Amino acid sequence: MTAFNPTIQQQEAIDYESSCVITACPGSGKTTVMKEKIRRITADLPSHKGVIAITFTKKASEELKKRCKEHAHDTKLSFFGTIDSFCLKELILPFLGRIWGGRPSDCQIIKRLDSLQKQYLSKEYNSPTQDELVFDDGFKALYDNGILWMSSFAALSLLILSSSGSARRYVKARYSHVFIDEYQDSSESQHELFIKLRELGLVATAVGDVDQSIYRFRGSQPEFLIGLGEDPDNFKHFELDFNHRCHPSIVNYASRLLDPECKLLPHEGDIRVYRRLLTGNLRNAAGEVTTWISDWLKNGKVGHACEIAVLAKKEVSLKEFSLGFGLEYRLYKDTPLNDIGTECADIYSDFLSYKYEAIPTSQDVIEKYSMQLRSENIAELRRLLKAIRSEQNLEAFIEKCNYLLEKMGCDELEAENDAVRTIWNDNSLVKLFKPVAENEVQIMTLHKSKGLEFKIVFHLDMEEWSFPHRIPGANWDDINYPSLAEDTNLHYVGITRSELGCILIRTSLRRNAQGNYSDSRPSYFLRLPQLEGLYQ
Repeated sequence: MTAFNPTIQQQEAIDYESSCVITACPGSGKTTVMKEKIRRITADLPSHKGVIAITFTKKASEELKKRCKEHAHDTKLSFFGTIDSFCLKELILPFLGRIWGGRPSDCQIIKRLDSLQKQYLSKEYNSPTQDELVFDDGFKALYDNGILWMSSFAALSLLILSSSGSARRYVKARYSHVFIDEYQDSSESQHELFIKLRELGLVATAVGDVDQSIYRFRGSQPEFLIGLGEDPDNFKHFELDFNHRCHPSIVNYASRLLDPECKLLPHEGDIRVYRRLLTGNLRNAAGEVTTWISDWLKNGKVGHACEIAVLAKKEVSLKEFSLGFGLEYRLYKDTPLNDIGTECADIYSDFLSYKYEAIPTSQDVIEKYSMQLRSENIAELRRLLKAIRSEQNLEAFIEKCNYLLEKMGCDELEAENDAVRTIWNDNSLVKLFKPVAENEVQIMTLHKSKGLEFKIVFHLDMEEWSFPHRIPGANWDDINYPSLAEDTNLHYVGITRSELGCILIRTSLRRNAQGNYSDSRPSYFLRLPQLEGLYQ
């Protein structure tokens, strides 16, 4: 492992001991900075305390936890996970019953409300605030009917901290610091929870990048990150603005996409951003891309196929591309368990990941679900999990999983069991629960690529009407890009996933919403004058 030699910017952020905001461009080492800060803090904490380390995805959380624990470092009683997981495990399950009565542990946890559940609420919400939670009786009615909705978790946690002295005492006694990564994707209630934790005495660190804000449609508000950076009385602002990952020519292209006047980095050698117009549709283009990648692998330009990604705005584009692709690949998509959207479905997904070794050890599963399993015998849990891993019969596997899920408070698992049957018999879905193989090209949406990095990136959908999103005006050729700012950020995210080269692919034929093909025109992004001279 290469020794970490921090830059002056990074070292200043690591050394600062009070509340701060770290704005960090792609490839700036922000995860390493968070890791170094957490390791330094936890080294001096007593055994009964820890830090709260919140990340946007489970995968990012597992990576941060792994890096913080390197060389057997003791992170004490720290929490690593998503904000929903923190709210549920540390506040809602232990304390909501004291405010609303009942038993939160008996509730079904869901990601999406169905049409009947929505009728409890007075209006539609993306991410409700605490005030909306209090004034709309439908949230309490959902709870009384055994439903906990994930999108309300931050607001519920704020309600708990506002109403329960024991919850406030618990948080202050258990945790000394709170870190939230990808802060630009925080909703109003999540931002208010972060502020509340700081007001309770926790040292608070927000890390993010407004230019990578791509989830406004879910209720995210990047303005909150900007506001923290403009609050010198409570937060010191650090900026990590040097991209250590991407070739300078990629940085130049991506930076000019956002700011036509930005200063370009000097560099020697070739420009590593390429634009290619390929004949036919995406299925035809996949054949040509197959040839390119095969040649690169043969001549050693790229060591492994898994270091190459194919990204697109639309999942339908990736599916069409994959039909013509001639190499092994992994197409990242939501599974039937994701579609169910319950906590039990998420646990079932982890059982599958353990069976197929994406989660390497039984101890990883036990630690992740320590709250639900703390009354169980650890040796017996290991035996049950190993039986799950070794089971080759589908129905026997389901039976073993159901036995353990019921111990964890899950029941009525018919939908989850049917989803597992579908996954078990679909190799493309089973792949998603296995460790990434070296010979698999990674194919995913731009949204799913957030936080990842690759040697080479192919960026599809570079046709007008495909990306950015466009809707017809009064006349067919009227320009109307309703989400241009967010789509620009999404394009920026895609470009900056690449370390050595980014190939922007436009096909001569574009498939419309009706499934018909017509001649394409260059995307709005390919017509920006400030990008001239920055690509091959």
